[in-house]
This record gives sequence, structure tokens and C-alpha cells, in this order.
Amino acid sequence: MRTPILSASSSTDEPVTDRPTPAWRTTSRLAGVLALLSVASVVGSAAATGGDPVKMVTSPMGIGSSVAALAALLLLSLALAGLAAALPMLRSGFGAIAWTVATTGTVLVAGGYWASVFVQPGLADVAPQAIRDGLPSLTAGFIASYTVMGLGWIMLAVALTRSKLVGVSGWVLAAAALLTISPLPFRYLPIAVAAAVTIGLRLKENT
Repeated sequence: MRTPILSASSSTDEPVTDRPTPAWRTTSRLAGVLALLSVASVVGSAAATGGDPVKMVTSPMGIGSSVAALAALLLLSLALAGLAAALPMLRSGFGAIAWTVATTGTVLVAGGYWASVFVQPGLADVAPQAIRDGLPSLTAGFIASYTVMGLGWIMLAVALTRSKLVGVSGWVLAAAALLTISPLPFRYLPIAVAAAVTIGLRLKENT
């Protein structure tokens, strides 16, 4: 009797180790690392400036935090693009809708951090009170962008879990996406870290 040969991706949430690492895995992992670095830089900036918003957005660590967050979100967008190319289920039906909403939301939030990198430091010089009080239009834009991003990643997590490409990590990703919609600081962090685990490490490659 022949012994059946089990593939590396025969069980849910088993990382594939017998083939070259796809670019979308690498970019999702890097996104998680950069998101953590971004938050650490914010904490360092707050400690160095006494928490003054104007000083924080113009300090090297404050700007570095925004750059790291922007890079993390752009890498997540690239990971999503590679994921759609690798998984046919993301190119039709509910999977395609989920991918579109998640990608749109991620790009929108990245646009907000583009403003943090290139607009807020200059604004702090000419209108520091606007930094302290916040710009209502910018705040509304961030809320809308995070809402789209959170809903999209929840849908994506459901699509991946329904297709049995992930197990428990899919629900962790959905929970992280739900936190993105809540009024918490560093809302990009839970998704970036959860995506690094779910997409970067656990997702099966049933292509």
C-alpha cells in the first residue's frame, strides 16, 4: 500500500515552507514591522517633546513615525495586490468585493498619512493652532477612511476564512479590522500586525 503524501498546505493555517516566499508574504510582514516601529516612534516623540502636538509633528521621531506608518500602509496595499494575483477567489464574487473595499480603504488611510508626512510639518509653522485643535475636514477624512478600511478587511477576513485558506488567524484579522473602526489611537497597527500573521505567515497557497 502506498503511503499518501501530504502537501505542505494540507491543513488550515499551515505556512508553506517548500517554495520561494511570495512577495505578498514579505510585504505584509514588513508592513507589520513598520507599523510597530511607527508606534514606537510616536511614543518616543511624545516623551521627547512633552506631548506637545506641534513639536511632535515637526520632530524627527514624529516625522519618522508618519513615514513608517505611510510605508506600512503602502506595503499592505502591495500585499493586497499580490494576494489578488495569487488567489482566484479574490477576483470574482464576494472575494472581489472584499478585496476592492479593503484595498480602497488602505489606500485612503495611506493618503491621510501622506498628509501627515508632507503637510502637517509645514502647517505647524504657519498655523500651529490648527495642529493643536485639529482640522475638522482632515479628522472627518480619517474617520471615513478608517471605516472603509476596517469594513474591507473584515470582509476580506471572512472571504479567506470561508474559502478555508485561514483558520483562527482569519478571525483574529477580522477582530483587528473591527478595532480599526473604533476611536482608538494607532488604528492601523492591529490590521498591520494581524495581516503580517494571517497573510504573511498563516495563509495557505491554494492557487
